[in-house]
Amino acid sequence: MPTEFKYSSMTDKLKIVWLCHFSNQKIRENLPLSKMLVFNFIKRILGRGKFVYSDFAPWVNNLIKEFENFDNTELHIITPHSGLKPKTCEFKMNGIYYHFFQPDYPFPFDRISNKLRKKEKEQFYRNRKIVKQFIRKIQPDIVNLIGTENPYYSITALDINNIPVYVSAQTVYTNPLRKTHSDSCLQCNWDVELKIHKKEMYFGSSGRMHRDLIMYNNPNAIIFKMFFAIEKPENVKIMTKQFDFVFFAGIAKKKGIEDLIEALSIVKRVKHDALLNVIGRCSDSYMNLLLDKINYLKLSENVVFNSYFPLHSDLHQHIVQSRFAVLPVKLDVIPGSIIEAILLDLPVVTYKTSGTPYLNSEKESVLISDIGDIQGLAANMLKLLSDENFAQTLANNAKQFVMHTFDNTSSAKRLLADYKAVINNYHNTIPIPKELLFDLNEFPIY
Repeated sequence: MPTEFKYSSMTDKLKIVWLCHFSNQKIRENLPLSKMLVFNFIKRILGRGKFVYSDFAPWVNNLIKEFENFDNTELHIITPHSGLKPKTCEFKMNGIYYHFFQPDYPFPFDRISNKLRKKEKEQFYRNRKIVKQFIRKIQPDIVNLIGTENPYYSITALDINNIPVYVSAQTVYTNPLRKTHSDSCLQCNWDVELKIHKKEMYFGSSGRMHRDLIMYNNPNAIIFKMFFAIEKPENVKIMTKQFDFVFFAGIAKKKGIEDLIEALSIVKRVKHDALLNVIGRCSDSYMNLLLDKINYLKLSENVVFNSYFPLHSDLHQHIVQSRFAVLPVKLDVIPGSIIEAILLDLPVVTYKTSGTPYLNSEKESVLISDIGDIQGLAANMLKLLSDENFAQTLANNAKQFVMHTFDNTSSAKRLLADYKAVINNYHNTIPIPKELLFDLNEFPIY
């Protein structure tokens, strides 16, 4: 059970703050959350689905589990949580200090309000004020911002001075390809991330694309090799296969869902009853666009939609009802969804990003085609359908590689070493150990 704490009871351990956004069932059980009656009433009037609290950002949840085992750190997590009744809620659980606050985002009237605030210091003012108060009381040795692309909390990093800030790149929003591959590009998100990239010095990246984009924004940046802690499915029951393919990377253009639907129409010429399970949620307008495409391609009997699962464990249990995962992401490096599919023993078809070829660096582990190559995507899907032994070999190779390459404890220990190196460099100009830095030879340009 969580316990309340007083700031005066802090210890002399390495004091770390994470600025991030996440949620899990255990956390929600200990937060005073609203039933969102008014919000859901408005959504119902607008003909939109009901708001449901759900798990997200599993990479943060998994990293928390690792830091719970460290006895030489004092981790404080500052994070917004929608639906929080009081202005703030603080408690300690399993050795971690949590500082939740009621955000002024993502509700519609707050979005409008922030658009009207032209001055940078006025944007997300309430969030920034609360975070500054938390940091002033905690007095951390280092702050780790996880995700610059979410301005409603990432903008608070612009107010931090005289404390080293380490930025973990979940993605890079200021990617010129976003305007081509994504169905939306918000100027506020772009502007805030660019300011953060120019202001900060220390960054963690898991792939070459993110590293290069950060360096483009800030040629003086110091980039560390960093892997997020992956989601390891647990207690997943073996299920009868009901679907040929599953897609669960977020229903958006940048995730390749439109390309997948077109590829499925090619697959159908060979296997007329090929069945695709699409898991996730999106706007009503985008769903209508997808349904129009599906109807036009005569795939209405070949595509099944399932909504987002509030619990990540339920998502895993549903995924294993499919034979193969098709995740043709366009802007990610190595998305967590691919790793999760591999750990669930599903052979994977994906696109060639600056990270996915890394999965094939030892043995062929995933099937890859160039971004936008619909014919190639379909050919790889058919390859799995036609050769069960090959598909199984692919899945085995992938799982072996992921299990020894993406070890969560090793990733967490490496991150802790990054923190110490940053603090020493920031205060004493001690050079960063070479073995911690991003190695271009390990991640060549693909």
